[in-house]
Amino acid sequence: MELKLPIRGSVYDYLEKTYQKKKSWYCGSSSSSFDGRDRETISAMESKIAYLNAELAGVAEREKKREEREKKREEEIAAAKEVENKSSDESDQEGDENDKSDKESEGDEE
Repeated sequence: MELKLPIRGSVYDYLEKTYQKKKSWYCGSSSSSFDGRDRETISAMESKIAYLNAELAGVAEREKKREEREKKREEEIAAAKEVENKSSDESDQEGDENDKSDKESEGDEE
C-alpha cells in the first residue's frame, strides 16, 4: 500500500497550517483570524481613508468658494455691461437730438 500525501502539501509545498491560513484569507476570513500585519494594513487603509475624506472636504470647500467668486465676477461684468449700455443709449439719444437740431438749423438757413 502506497502512502498518499495530501495534494496541497505535495503540489504547492505549503504546510497545512499555512494553507488553511491562505485559504481563509482568500475565502473571506473572519476578523479573529487576522494577524498583526493584516491589522496594520487595515489601520493604514483607515487612516488613508480619513486623510482623503478630509482632503475631499477641503477640495469641496475650495470649489464652493471658487464658484462664489466666479458668480460674483460674472455679476460685476453684467452690471458693468448694463452701465455701459445705459451710457451708450444716453449718448445715442443726445446724438439723435443733436442731429434733429442740426436738421432744424439747416432748414432755417434755406
